[in-house]
Amino acid sequence: MKKIILLTLFFLFFSPFFAYAQQDTKVEELITTSEVKAAEIEELDQQEDERTQEIANQLGFVLPEYTDNPSYVITFKDPSPDSQGVEVEIDGTSFKKITSPYTFPALSIGKHTLKFRFYDKDSNVQLLEYDLVIIPRSPIITSPSLTDTTIEIKGTALANSEVIYTLTANAYNASDIVQTDENGDWSIKVTPEGGLADGIYTFRAYTRKYGYASNISNAVTFGVGENPNRFLEDDENKIYFAFKDLNSENLSSTFSTYPDLIILSAGSFLIGLFLTFGVKSLIDRKKSGRKEKDVEEIITKSKNDDKKEEKTLREIFGGKEEKKEEEQEKEPSIVNKDIFLKKYKQLDPDTPSGKEKDSEEIKKNVRVSLTSKDED
Repeated sequence: MKKIILLTLFFLFFSPFFAYAQQDTKVEELITTSEVKAAEIEELDQQEDERTQEIANQLGFVLPEYTDNPSYVITFKDPSPDSQGVEVEIDGTSFKKITSPYTFPALSIGKHTLKFRFYDKDSNVQLLEYDLVIIPRSPIITSPSLTDTTIEIKGTALANSEVIYTLTANAYNASDIVQTDENGDWSIKVTPEGGLADGIYTFRAYTRKYGYASNISNAVTFGVGENPNRFLEDDENKIYFAFKDLNSENLSSTFSTYPDLIILSAGSFLIGLFLTFGVKSLIDRKKSGRKEKDVEEIITKSKNDDKKEEKTLREIFGGKEEKKEEEQEKEPSIVNKDIFLKKYKQLDPDTPSGKEKDSEEIKKNVRVSLTSKDED
């Protein structure tokens, strides 16, 4: 009996340890199981997103996650075969039928839940839910006004909201928050210690209300000083360049400091060269075309003048000149005694003094031909 009691107590005492020993699980198995479950959940989410997107495509519009337009407009189509219409629910209100295009009522700043109910192409009821966040619009900034020590900037934004701004220039950086009034007007005055340093100043701002911030406004840039395009703290860091500053002393150092100028100069030279050749070739083509046209007109005119008689190109283009030469040859020339004696002086029977030459001397200079052959 005692043995039975002892064995019973033994099993009762050590049975939990045996149970826990059998249920021991390795850490690797737990990690693997978690990864499998996470992958399954991700796959299910992806399938659900694809199904939702397919249903949303039937409506034919895309709703953004956020917008600064409280009266956002959507254009949609009714996919139901019988044109049963589309309904919308905004922030838990009752569904109401809408038509395209639909303009949302002026939604307040913040997150809104939108539900669309409609019949799909298979006449099944579908429900789509979206979250739309309305954010404030970016502030409008007017041109700043400057004094010797102060910069004043004004603008407008959402009424009773906050405008967070930053003003930077060289090493100067200032940021603060200004409250708009009930009309949305705001203004700031910035007075840097030691006055306004010369340089380029950049002003940016955004609006915030109920914890929702707008997009950052466009930067407003302005200069202070006689030459705001130059940082006075470091003369070597120029933010502008002018060819009028070049001279024989700083030419080599300028090109070594700004190697892009070499590329700019070479590029300008090549562009000018190409333009010159292009214009010259265009002029040459026009001249060649004009000459070809003139030749064609001459040939056509020649054919029309004398259709029966065929002429060569030499006759067409050189006929007039040849006729002129023939006419000049036919014209008789007038020769007087002096011209004749200059040309045939050796045949004159008289000497320059007027005496008659000997007959032997005349025979030497005169050659008489009585037959087809020359005889002395």
